[in-house]
Amino acid sequence: MALTRNELETTTHSNPSDSLPLLWAPCICTMLYLSGTLLLLKYGPIDWPIKNELELWSLNALYLSMFLVGYGAALWQRHRWTSRGGVPSSRDFTARFFWPIWACATLVALIGHRNLTLGPSYIPTSLFSDFIYGLIDPLGAYLYKLSDEAKENFSGNPLITLLFGVLAFSKLVLVYMLASSWPSLSRLKKILGSALAIFPIVSGVCVGTNKPVFDVTFVFTTIILAHVFMTPRAERLQFIKSRRTLNLLTAFIFVFAGAYFHHTMSVRAPGLEYAAKSLHSTAGVIRVRPGFQEYCETSGEMTAKGCHLFSIGAIYLTQGYYGMSLSTDIPMETTYGVGHSKFIVDALRKYLGVDLAPRTFQQKIHEQWSATSQWHSAYSQWANDVGFLGVAFVMLALGFYACAIWTSALATHNVAAVCSIPLLTMLIIFIPANNQVFNIFESLTTFIILFIAWVTSLAFGQRSPGSPRAA
Repeated sequence: MALTRNELETTTHSNPSDSLPLLWAPCICTMLYLSGTLLLLKYGPIDWPIKNELELWSLNALYLSMFLVGYGAALWQRHRWTSRGGVPSSRDFTARFFWPIWACATLVALIGHRNLTLGPSYIPTSLFSDFIYGLIDPLGAYLYKLSDEAKENFSGNPLITLLFGVLAFSKLVLVYMLASSWPSLSRLKKILGSALAIFPIVSGVCVGTNKPVFDVTFVFTTIILAHVFMTPRAERLQFIKSRRTLNLLTAFIFVFAGAYFHHTMSVRAPGLEYAAKSLHSTAGVIRVRPGFQEYCETSGEMTAKGCHLFSIGAIYLTQGYYGMSLSTDIPMETTYGVGHSKFIVDALRKYLGVDLAPRTFQQKIHEQWSATSQWHSAYSQWANDVGFLGVAFVMLALGFYACAIWTSALATHNVAAVCSIPLLTMLIIFIPANNQVFNIFESLTTFIILFIAWVTSLAFGQRSPGSPRAA
């Protein structure tokens, strides 16, 4: 019997992995985003004294092209990441593993809170007062964390920190469980799971820093959106309606992240001139573009506040390119495959006495642009290992992996693939700034564990919980 037009459209789009626009969406977003940051560098509110400008633009064009090639190559071979076979549903997976994952995530949250706040105990007895203080005076909380007094009162434990890294993936899996099985969860699981998932926001506010707040925002937003796109088009509205409370919580987190970022930046860099002066460089004068400054100063109060926030955002998104421009003509010294990660470089120096920092591009331009307080872009950090031309192959691999993870998530609902999406999102968003995911122990180990889990699932030809059953 012939299908009607509506039935044909429903059949065609019943599997999200068959939609070419959806399959290409991450690549298109990445290209637009990174191209946008380059335009912001060229025409934005900050006048950067770029060095080696032709080389900088040529390298970035090469990197974007290689990302596109890698993504297309993985898409052409997408059958490798979308093998089919029946496995238990996500509901069964959550029912079996919710409490073990929750217990692991609790340990990670408590250890992470102490490591971030430099507190004396793993039980945060002063949590409420610290949180209120961080809300009222984020600069004071931030400066205390950086003070010698706070550092002298803190004593870390390498074994517990190692446990923290090994179990860190559980935070992402917990959010996956909330998104995939929300309607079937008990009220107790919803409350305890949600409270634990947003706990890093509290930790971040306690010390007046934005990173944990943005991390939670990325995780909730990307995992929920991934589940929406993984759902057949005809069922998406029902999927969203059945998770109204979770969606409202995500919207609140998103709004709070923006508001808290504005609050912290207003006290750390109060005004356009202060924001530019905080970027010290001996290689040239960094200033706000006169036309932009004049427009902001002659406009109303609300416009001035918007200009200030926009300039801070522009600084975040473009200062790494400036550091990169100072490095492109410097000879490379190999860092033996670990120079891309600040955490690994610091750990080698601390525990083995091997100091590779002087071999990095960041340290070589330290007198011109601080290696510790300013950003240099992820490209520069990857170049420590492979050189700036070699970064093109890193982008090729990144495009390939991003596509493989995305198609695997759409077609099979692979848990490791879905949980890798927030990490890849953060990695790509922070490319103009630094190698965010690999600079920090928690995200580094999580990335590695999820990668191994995903490759293992492909090797054994098994599909993860929640994937559609084979016909």
